[in-house]
Amino acid sequence: MRLPDDNKRKQILAAAAQMFATQAYHKVRLDDVASAAGVGKGTLYVYFESKEELYFTITYESFESLLAKLKEQLSADHSCAIHRLQTVVGGLVDFNFLHPEFFEVLRTVGPPKDNDKWDAQRNEFFNLIEQIIQSGVSSGELRDAHPSLTARFIPGLVRSAMLFAQKNLDASVLKQQICTLLSTGLIAPQK
Repeated sequence: MRLPDDNKRKQILAAAAQMFATQAYHKVRLDDVASAAGVGKGTLYVYFESKEELYFTITYESFESLLAKLKEQLSADHSCAIHRLQTVVGGLVDFNFLHPEFFEVLRTVGPPKDNDKWDAQRNEFFNLIEQIIQSGVSSGELRDAHPSLTARFIPGLVRSAMLFAQKNLDASVLKQQICTLLSTGLIAPQK
């Protein structure tokens, strides 16, 4: 039995990420990923059980990187809550434009079942957004009776746009539209 090698795993992930970025999910074949990575198909299966697992690993690790980047940015950002929400929206939109098949795969293949790691990461992201909203509510900058619910709406806005918007959707337009919606819907009236 072959022992896993981190460099081979990285080669496979890099080759697969390139293929998923340039082809629709259903067109990516594991034979082609193995060939592009310079490994045999059997070697690919040492690291990943299926195409779905390979794709979810890429997206999970990418999303993990996004979350870490956002947490780092926000830890040094002591600006107003709406500005911090704009940072989150910008990061999320950029992530989804780098991974355009992400939501389509989640829609067609579904999220990983009974995956505590996946669930924990998603909840950590929701909590990050919720904390920003709650701090804005506490300071009087925002009004929101249900920050936990709103925290789940924000990724949903991006998801809807990625799934249903026109094909030539511009990332900067999407960021601006979501931030405008949040600003006009959340900013407390001036006293």
